[in-house]
Amino acid sequence: MAWSFWSSASPNEGAKSEPQQQQPTTPPQPPPSSEPSQQEQPTTTQPSDFETAFPHLASPPPSSTPATPHDPHFPTTMSCRAAFDNAFYCSSFGGHFNDIYRYGQLRSCSEQWADWRFCMRIKTFSAEAKAEAIQDRYREKEKKLLDGPNSEDVWRRRGVGEEVERPFGRERVDREE
Repeated sequence: MAWSFWSSASPNEGAKSEPQQQQPTTPPQPPPSSEPSQQEQPTTTQPSDFETAFPHLASPPPSSTPATPHDPHFPTTMSCRAAFDNAFYCSSFGGHFNDIYRYGQLRSCSEQWADWRFCMRIKTFSAEAKAEAIQDRYREKEKKLLDGPNSEDVWRRRGVGEEVERPFGRERVDREE
């Protein structure tokens, strides 16, 4: 009978039994030396074999600069599902129809797909690094948007005290029943 992984018999069951040697219960202690042990020596961060072979998959090194403070104007989270849905819709018939209707031509969906790839790439980052990377991404996107032609070339932003009080010309009526 042959031994297999799923069988309940041990691989040496059919073999001749030989007396087993007793193993020591404690590992042998190294002789004392004047050199410091490996644990006491300062360690330098050497890239592992995996990081050497696949540098694009390696985790980002810890930054030596202090982390930028949380900017409340930019989000710190990103939904990969929402990013994929946006990219998929952009590539679909409905997205193309909207492009033709709104802009008169088909637009590229590369930015939406880049957002999805970015979101998938940062999944392995720590929470702090992920939040910082997401804020940097949104900061770069806003800078790119504001550097090009945008609605602020035509319109100006309302200041304090310029809020619209009655947008449809009617006063607000509270219903009491």
